[in-house]
Amino acid sequence: MTPTDHEEEVGHDVLLIDKNLSNVNFQLAKCCNPIFGDDIFGFVSVNGGIRIHRKNCPNAPDMRQKYGYRIVPARWTGEAGGSYLAALRVTGEDDIGIVTNISQVVSKDMGLKMRSINVNSHDGVFEGTLSVFVNNKQLLNTLMKKIKNIRGVFDVSRFDAV
Repeated sequence: MTPTDHEEEVGHDVLLIDKNLSNVNFQLAKCCNPIFGDDIFGFVSVNGGIRIHRKNCPNAPDMRQKYGYRIVPARWTGEAGGSYLAALRVTGEDDIGIVTNISQVVSKDMGLKMRSINVNSHDGVFEGTLSVFVNNKQLLNTLMKKIKNIRGVFDVSRFDAV
C-alpha cells in the first residue's frame, strides 16, 4: 500500500464500487472506460452523480488541478460483475487472415463478445482498433497477451476511446 492509498482510506470516505452498490448514482466515465481491477477515483459531477475514472485517465490531471474538491477516493470491492467495454489498438504486418486470427482469439479462444473491429493497412503494416467486452482487467491483460502472440502482430495496447 502506498502512502497515498493509505491517506485515501484514512483521511476520506472511500466510495466502494460493487455490483450490489445501491443509493449512489454513479457511472463509468466514457473518456477512460474503467474496468474492474483498474485503479480508479470518483468525480462528483454537477448533477450530483459520481463518474468513475481510471487514475491514469487523460482528464485526471486537469480534474485534480481545477476541481480537486470534487474528487472522491474509490476502489473496487467484491467480485467482478457484468461486462466492461475496453478498446485495444493492434499493429502488425499486413497479412491475409490477420483479422480472422484476431477475431478467433477474441471469440473462440477467450469466449468474449466483440463490439467492433476496424483495420486499416498502409505500406504492408496494419493498424486496427478492437472494442471488446471483458469482466475484469486480468481478463483484458490475458487477451492482450494472446493477441500479441499472433504471428505478425507487433504491438497491442489499451486506449481510452471506445
